[in-house]
Amino acid sequence: MIDNVFDFDQELYRMDEEELRSLLRTLYLSADMAVSDQSAEEHSVHFATKIQSIFNTLDENRNREKAEQQALKAQKPREIHIAIGESPLGSIKVAMGKVPGRSERRFFSMNDYYAIGPLGDLTNKADLHRRHLWLLEKFYWNEHGRYAVQGMDELIQLNNMLSSIDEDTRIIIWYANNAHERTGLLYAMHLLRKRLGPIYLIDTGALYRELFKPSEVQYDVPRTGEIFSEKLLAMWQHRVNAEPLSVEERKHMEQEWGNLAVQPGLLRLMKDGQIQSVPEDAIDEYIMQKAREVTLTRQPGEFIKSARVVGEVLGHLEQAVGDAFIEYRVRQLILQGQLEMEGKPHAMRLYSVRLPQ
Repeated sequence: MIDNVFDFDQELYRMDEEELRSLLRTLYLSADMAVSDQSAEEHSVHFATKIQSIFNTLDENRNREKAEQQALKAQKPREIHIAIGESPLGSIKVAMGKVPGRSERRFFSMNDYYAIGPLGDLTNKADLHRRHLWLLEKFYWNEHGRYAVQGMDELIQLNNMLSSIDEDTRIIIWYANNAHERTGLLYAMHLLRKRLGPIYLIDTGALYRELFKPSEVQYDVPRTGEIFSEKLLAMWQHRVNAEPLSVEERKHMEQEWGNLAVQPGLLRLMKDGQIQSVPEDAIDEYIMQKAREVTLTRQPGEFIKSARVVGEVLGHLEQAVGDAFIEYRVRQLILQGQLEMEGKPHAMRLYSVRLPQ
């Protein structure tokens, strides 16, 4: 409480420039209203009282803001769950919503297309811009056009968020061993390389085979987003007391990222459990194969919705490259004359393709 001019002088000393500007603005508006009032003389005492009340509440506002900041700091998460993509993050949120301690838990998505596009040192803004411009050029004219607006901001925010996680916070990264999620995991480990606190992994593909499939059935879950939330909860319960990554494991993954980031290929596929960088046209022949198969079920010369071809490839290709990349390659095959088109290629549902007649 400000009781005299000395208290007021101390409060002014503690205020920053923005607070001083705000105070002067408030005083000006109050004075302007008093002058504009036709009965201002009658209300002069009221005006003086109002101005004095503004000064008297300066320290109260400061104390309130300080208390709010302390409350926010006290609510820092005890545990952060990181998923590679929005779809798996939603399922993980549902699964962990049934676990006590929800208010101390936060969830974060590394929402980028890690199986495609240039990499490089993504802590460097030049490499970030290069990657963003490549993705922007390829995906602007489709359903993933939002990348044109938010992509660069999201990439920068990702770096800042991961590198600023408190050392006392438990970090859990969920991933399946496909090129998209595995690359995202390696990138996360690169961003967390200076962290001293423990990091825990949940390999959803390996745990699915271990917990839900008999050994005689050969089945790999290609994506975390395909797993039901109750199974994800069982995986977390199975791993809740597991050991964090060792120093050697972390260094190995950081090195793996370093090697992968400098590879020239613009498409990443899994082969024999390892990520391989390949040219972006590496799945073009597979796309053409699926287009020929669908053509056999249609009338001669009939056009096929692009979304149908993309769906066939997405459903049968044992790689997590995403529908946006497949549709981009369909458009490239049209430009190369390997497919014919009718409609407008603004989105895969708006145009159709067929084999050349």
